[in-house]
Amino acid sequence: MAAAFAYILTNGTSAPPADPGAAAGRDVTVTSTPPSADPAPTVPTVPTPKADRKPPAQRASPPAANTGAETPTFKAGQWIAVLDSYPTDAGMAADQVAKDLAADLIAAGVPAKAMLAGGQYPGLAGGDQQPMTNTWVVYLGPYASSEAANALCVSPKTQRVHANVACPAYEPATPLG
Repeated sequence: MAAAFAYILTNGTSAPPADPGAAAGRDVTVTSTPPSADPAPTVPTVPTPKADRKPPAQRASPPAANTGAETPTFKAGQWIAVLDSYPTDAGMAADQVAKDLAADLIAAGVPAKAMLAGGQYPGLAGGDQQPMTNTWVVYLGPYASSEAANALCVSPKTQRVHANVACPAYEPATPLG
């Protein structure tokens, strides 16, 4: 039996063994024959769809989220809540990081935007009381009051996407003072 199996493996057919003693269960030494020069038929590697089935649907990537104007115009009395800021000289793609965060928030139903603060907003100042420059800002707004801006910033919907303990509100068009 072992000889027949070995013969089938090496030659590909199930012809009876040449030695009738092998069938009787005696020990027989099997020598393998050299493999055939004919290559084995190849099997297609790409499955062909069946005629009665539709090909799988392709998922289209969602359109890019509108994260707002790069340098929006604000009026006196309009407030924004700043979620995060990214200096352009911090060694990262600050614009992309800010836009990605804004897009994540938008996807979660939070109307976030990203803008480049380049000193044009006198009311959007850092700790030194100077207008922010060369900084990408992710913000909510504008709103009619700082309370309205802050309320959305600290809401669970916003905090699920970007947990932030501080949500400073600014009136970008109005100089500090």
